[in-house]
Amino acid sequence: MRRGLIPLLWLLAMLVCAWLAIFKTPVAKDITLFIPKTDTTAELLLEQLHSGPAARLILLGLEGGSEQTKAAASKRLAGQLRKTGLFARVANGEDLLDQDEQRRLFSYRYLLSPTVNRARFDEAGLRAALQQRLRELGSPLSTLGKTLLPGDPTGEFITLLRTWQGSGQPVDSRLGVWFSPAGERALLLAETHASGYDLAVQEQVVTVIKDTFAAVREAADIKLLLSGPGVFAVLSQDTIRHEAELLSTAASVFMVLIVLLAYRSVRPVLLSVLVLGSAVLVAVVTVGVLFGGIFGITLAFGITLLGEAVDYPILVFTQLHGHAEVATSVQRIWPTLRLCVATTVIGCLAMVAADFPGLAQLGVFTIAGLLTAAVFTRWVLPTLLPAVWAPRHTVNQGDWMLVLLRPRRSLAITLISVSLLILLALLTVAPPLWEDDLAALSPIPEDVISLDQELRNALGAPEVGHLIVITAADAETALQRSEAAATYLQARINDGLLSGFEAAVRYLPSQQTQRERQAALPERERLETNLDRALAGLPFKPGLFEPFLEAVEKTRAGPPLSPRDLHGTVLGLRVGTLLFEDTRGWTALLPLKGVRDPNSLAQGLTQLGYAGVYYLDMKAETNRLVAGFRNAALIRLGWGAALIVLVVWLGFRSWRLVLAALLPVCLAIIMDVGVLLWLGKRLSLFHLVSLLLVLGIGTNYGLFFSHPDPDLATRKRTLYGLLACSSSTLVVFGMLSLSTLPVLNAIGQTVAIGVFASFCMALTVAQQVSSTAVKPAAGQPGSGTVQQ
Repeated sequence: MRRGLIPLLWLLAMLVCAWLAIFKTPVAKDITLFIPKTDTTAELLLEQLHSGPAARLILLGLEGGSEQTKAAASKRLAGQLRKTGLFARVANGEDLLDQDEQRRLFSYRYLLSPTVNRARFDEAGLRAALQQRLRELGSPLSTLGKTLLPGDPTGEFITLLRTWQGSGQPVDSRLGVWFSPAGERALLLAETHASGYDLAVQEQVVTVIKDTFAAVREAADIKLLLSGPGVFAVLSQDTIRHEAELLSTAASVFMVLIVLLAYRSVRPVLLSVLVLGSAVLVAVVTVGVLFGGIFGITLAFGITLLGEAVDYPILVFTQLHGHAEVATSVQRIWPTLRLCVATTVIGCLAMVAADFPGLAQLGVFTIAGLLTAAVFTRWVLPTLLPAVWAPRHTVNQGDWMLVLLRPRRSLAITLISVSLLILLALLTVAPPLWEDDLAALSPIPEDVISLDQELRNALGAPEVGHLIVITAADAETALQRSEAAATYLQARINDGLLSGFEAAVRYLPSQQTQRERQAALPERERLETNLDRALAGLPFKPGLFEPFLEAVEKTRAGPPLSPRDLHGTVLGLRVGTLLFEDTRGWTALLPLKGVRDPNSLAQGLTQLGYAGVYYLDMKAETNRLVAGFRNAALIRLGWGAALIVLVVWLGFRSWRLVLAALLPVCLAIIMDVGVLLWLGKRLSLFHLVSLLLVLGIGTNYGLFFSHPDPDLATRKRTLYGLLACSSSTLVVFGMLSLSTLPVLNAIGQTVAIGVFASFCMALTVAQQVSSTAVKPAAGQPGSGTVQQ
C-alpha cells in the first residue's frame, strides 16, 4: 500500500507545483539583477539602467540610395512611428510642433528663452535684433521669420525651436532632416516610453520599427540601421537564447545517450528526467513564493545548475546489483548521499546571503531543486522500481576499472605538489586577474558597438554611461539645482572636459529664473520708447510691433510656467523624461555627452554645495559594485567552506577522512583557476559562481572516494556511477564552453575543467589519504554497514 501511495502523493504535489509554476509565477526579463539594493548610488544606477533617458534612446540610420530618397524615407518613417504611441519623441530634424503647441510655446517665449535679459530690450539690444531680422528677411528661407516678426522681433521663439530640436548641439541637416556629416546616412532619434531594458516592450519596439520601415521605404537599396540600449538588450536576448537552446539541446541528447549507454535501459533515463523535472518545478515555485516571481536568467542558469541533481539517481542505479532490494541499497548509500546534498547546499548559501536579487534567486532555486532531487531519490525512486531490480550494465565484468582503482602514491604526491606550486604562484607571482567590467562579457559584436558610437556622435546623443542625478523635495528645487549644475557643466565644456549635456532646464527653467526674466522685461512705456528709438532709420511700418508690446506686457504680469502646464504636450513628454516625481521626491537628470575626464567633473560638482547631487559614471559604479560583490562572496565562501568542514566531520568523525574528502576539490579549484589564468582569462563573477558548482560536485566525488568499501564489486560500482556522473557533467558544460558568448563560455570552461580535475584528484588523492584512516564506528557513513 505504501509503495503505491508515495508515487501518488508525489504526482499530486507535482501537479500542484506545475499549476503554480505556469499560472502563478511570472517570469521577469531583466538584465540588471546583479546590483545590490542596499547602496544609494546603486539604487540610482539601477533606476537609470531601467528608466533613464539615455537608456530609452534608439538611434536610427538610413543608408543607401540618394539623399532625396533617404530624406523622404526619414520623413515617412518618423511620421508613422509617432502615431504608434510607443515613443515619447521621434526626432529627425523636422518641425515637430503642431500649430497648437507652437502657439503655446510662442506665448511663453520670454519666460523660456535663455537669451532674455535687460540688455535685450534696451535701445541698443532692440536695434541689433531688428537689424538681424532685416538680414534674415532677405533670405529665401525666411517665411517663418516673416510670420513671427510682429510679435517676436528679438527672435526668442526661433532660439527656442533650435534648442528644442537640436538639444543645444547642432546636427547636420539636409532637405529638412538630419544627416551624418558625410551625408551617407539619414539620422533619426527615438525615445521610448518604456525602459530600455524592458525586453518585452523593446522587442515590440524593434519589430514595429522594422515593419514600419519596410512599409514606408520606396527604394529597395535603402538599409535600416538600429542601435541603442534597447536594441542591444533585444539582440543579447536573441543571441543568448539561440545559443543556449542549441547547446542545451545537444548537451541533453548526449547526456541521455550516456545514461542509456551506461545502464542499457530506458528506465534509468526516464527516471533521471523525472527527477530533474520534479526538481525544476519545486525550485520555480519556491522562488516564486519567496520573491513574487522568477527572473528569466535564474530559470535558464538554474536549470543548468540542477544538472547535478541527475547524479543522485545515477549513483543509486549503479549500486543496484539484483542481489538486494532496491530500498536496502538506497538506504545503504543514503548517509554519504545526504552529506553530498548538505555540502552542496552550504556552497549555495553564499548566493542566497548576497544582496543581489539575481544571485539570491539563483541560490534559492538551486537549493530547492537539489533538496527535491534528494528527497525524490531517497523515498520516491525506490517505489517506482521493482522491489529487486538492476540495470543491464556489466560493472562486475569491467576489469579495466581495476587499473583506475589501483592506489598510486607517487601520482597522488605529484598532483598535490603541482597544485601547491600553482597556489604559491597565484599568491606570489601571478595573482588572479579579476574582470569587473561587465561590458567585457557582453555578447554584442564589436561592429555593432562601433556603429552605435558613430550614430551617437553624429546625433550628439547622450551617452548611457555618464549623467548627473539630482534629487530634491519639489520640482522647483530640482530645477534650481539643475541650473547651477548646468552652469558648472557649461564651464567644463569650455575647458574641454565634455562636449555637451542635456537637462530639463534647457526646456523649462525654474520659476525663480522665469521671475528674473519677467523682472528683466521693461514696462510698456519704457519698451515703447526703446523700440521707437531702435526703429529710427529702419524700413519697418509704424505699428508693426504692437503684438510685441502686448506680449511683453502680458508676460510681465502672468504666472511662471510649471511642469504641470506642459502636461500632454510634446515638450512636456521631453521634460518628463528629465524631470519626474518618484519615491525620493523629485529627480532631475542631466545626461552627459563626450565625457573626457569623469573624475574632474565629479570632484568639481561637490563645490556646488548641494545635497542630493550625484555624478553617476555607470561603468565605474557597476565595476565597483561587482568588485564589492566579489569580495563579499569570497568572504561568504570562506565561512561556507568552514561549515562544510564541520558537516563532513560530523558525518565521518575522522579528520583524516575529512581531509580525504575535501582536499581533492580544494586542489581541483586551485588547478581550475591556474588553468583559466594560463588560458589568458580574467576571472569574472560568472567564474566565481561556476566555482561554487565545482565545489559542490567535487565534494561529492571526494565523499564517495574517501572511504573505499572493502568489497571490490561495490568499489567498482561506485567508480562506474561516478564515471557516468562526471561524463554527463563534462558533456553538458563542455558544450557550453564551445559557446561564442563570453558568459556561457566562462561557465562552461570553469565547470568542465573543475569537474575533470575534481574527479582525477578524488580518484587519486582521496583513496591515498584515507588508506590509513582509522575505521569509523559502526553506523557512521564510513562504516561497512552504510557506506556506498
